[in-house]
Amino acid sequence: MARKIARKAAVLSLTLVLGAAVAPAAGPPETVHVTYHVQEGKLDAFLAVLRQHYPACRKLGLVLAEPHLILSGKEDGGKPVVIEVLTWTDSDAPDSVPEHQPEVKKIWDGLNSLVEKRAGKPGIEIDEMDIVGR
Repeated sequence: MARKIARKAAVLSLTLVLGAAVAPAAGPPETVHVTYHVQEGKLDAFLAVLRQHYPACRKLGLVLAEPHLILSGKEDGGKPVVIEVLTWTDSDAPDSVPEHQPEVKKIWDGLNSLVEKRAGKPGIEIDEMDIVGR
């Protein structure tokens, strides 16, 4: 009996070690610059939703603590535009949201409902960036 238990423990340990060896490593962090072309008259509602995004992502370990920045301004004849800069823990983090993070997906749906296509660009533009200074 003791021999069976010891053998099962050895097999389990080996399985865990081999599993860890073949598990894909997370990629490097990914900093993004997100441009939101907010619908006229919807800036306050948009910001209320956006202010939920980063804390939800932090709680789930999807983004790093820094950098995080939200900027607001005007474009195209005074229409509101919001810029967000954040760093995902790795490039796969945002890809996992639609299937595995329904609370963040709900926030994304809210953001999408408050933006518009503008000047031939989508309502939300996401560009990967490199941090070159602080």
